[in-house]
Amino acid sequence: MPCSRMNVPAQQQAVFLLPIAFKTFPNWMLKLSGQVIWRLGSRAAVRKYSGPGATVFKTEKLDLSTNTSDKRVEQLTGEDKDNSGLVAAAFASLQDIDTPIVKKPSPKSAKTSRLAHLDGLISQATDLNGLLVVAENPVVSRRHALKMVSILSEWTTSNKVKLTDFEKDPRFLKLCRILARSTTSQAIGSLTMAEDLSTVLGITGDDEAARLITNLTLPQMIKVMKALQSKGRRSTPLLRALSHNITNQAEIIDLKKSADLLYAMAALNFPDPVLLDRICNDVIECLPSNEDKSAVVNSITTSLGLLKYRHEPVLSAITDWLHQHIAQCRATDIASAVVTLATVDYLPPSDSAQGLIKTALTLKEEEMSKSSSWLDLVFSLLILNKAKKTQLESTLQPEFIDKLLSAGEIPIPSRRKLMMIDAFLHLASPGSPRLPEDISVGVPVVYTKEKAFYVQSIMDTFKSFVSAEAFLKKDCNSGMGFLYDAEFAVDAKCHPVPLDKAENNKSVFRIAVLGLDYHDMSRKSAVPLGINQLHTRLLELKGFKVLQIPYTEFSPKDKLVTRVQYIEKRLKEIVNKSGQT
Repeated sequence: MPCSRMNVPAQQQAVFLLPIAFKTFPNWMLKLSGQVIWRLGSRAAVRKYSGPGATVFKTEKLDLSTNTSDKRVEQLTGEDKDNSGLVAAAFASLQDIDTPIVKKPSPKSAKTSRLAHLDGLISQATDLNGLLVVAENPVVSRRHALKMVSILSEWTTSNKVKLTDFEKDPRFLKLCRILARSTTSQAIGSLTMAEDLSTVLGITGDDEAARLITNLTLPQMIKVMKALQSKGRRSTPLLRALSHNITNQAEIIDLKKSADLLYAMAALNFPDPVLLDRICNDVIECLPSNEDKSAVVNSITTSLGLLKYRHEPVLSAITDWLHQHIAQCRATDIASAVVTLATVDYLPPSDSAQGLIKTALTLKEEEMSKSSSWLDLVFSLLILNKAKKTQLESTLQPEFIDKLLSAGEIPIPSRRKLMMIDAFLHLASPGSPRLPEDISVGVPVVYTKEKAFYVQSIMDTFKSFVSAEAFLKKDCNSGMGFLYDAEFAVDAKCHPVPLDKAENNKSVFRIAVLGLDYHDMSRKSAVPLGINQLHTRLLELKGFKVLQIPYTEFSPKDKLVTRVQYIEKRLKEIVNKSGQT
């Protein structure tokens, strides 16, 4: 066993018989069991190293030029003999230090080696067959498959190979199945390039998939868009690539494809303006040739409303088509068109639009697929200022409320619509039936984070006009299902007036502030949405002059002086307009 310490006289010399191989190592150091360090040198000494319990033995320089058997060996003590045997064994073991230990590779390392080999084969491939032959390997991974398909895409783009050269090759279809994660039992013969690639692009890496888009036809790209929509996957790089390539297609996008694209864009909340314009222009071109397919027109109209896209030419074309084919249209087709027109607050100045509204006013609740659809239609007619009093009152009847409740709890947006209808009837036609109070109780009216930031910038600007609470009221609940941002009063010279003195003073203008951020405005033509215009009308019915502040005219990033000047200008316009009337 190793010795921790040895009592050796400081001047005692120890001579060891060493193999001739150590002649070239005059100062060899060896650590034994972490306790004893032997050093061969020219002088005998005992040194203590910093390591705990370690003692160093240093010997005289050895003369190995003669036979060691003729050299006199001093008598060692019993303890020294044991130590010398230990040292000799340790020295003998040094001969095996550089001997490599051969281990059998583990299954994991063997698999890694095979995968690395495949990477090399893929990188070295210079032609189509050389690349696809790699796909025959049984250990092809998803990463390898994606890499090979990407290379094929690049070769196709550079005209090195043609799509027809490999689109039906079983080896390529195998790669498609790997990427699509299809079951192995799926028959290869049933696969087609369009079906396989649409699935592949729907689920593979975004950047790699986007590179493959340029090789697809228009129908294939639309399949990819539908696949993303059905999976609820909003891949921005892939959607941008699709949008760019679809827009640049020379082929006309027919009504069915337009309907599919618009629905997918609405569901994924991807309102790309360039693609939307392209679709709308193609819809205008294709509508005249459509004789009886009202369902596809209904789908297009509904999606435009969901996207809040105020493309006036296409809305006018749709209105004309519906009016001309009114006999083929269902009640839901008419209702959907009215809802979309109300959403973007646009009623085409044409006889067709008036005819469409006239038809909508003849619709009955029984013709709607569900009670909530009737509420949407009546509310939209109210936004367009076309609703009849009987229609409005029908939505407040206990029987109708029970129908809404039969489907479960009335959604918050529907409850807000009922509150606004109730408020309008109360203000415009006093004595009308009222909404049950329990419907309006507990309806949350809060700002989104973005809207709150925008409103705060408006309030910071108003500090330059009115800062005291007696002059300015913030975050006002209208009690009609919506908030307005502030309330204050000014005289004819735009000087602030305390609110308590402005209540019944006809010479004072009570101002209600409505900040309109991006979500409160329509796309394409940035104007307030129909529901925000209804808010304005309801506040005006309560005696306010409404100061709308759209984000297109007022930016929180502008200097304070610029924002103050804008508010002053708008206030003077409101006061002067009110003075003239």
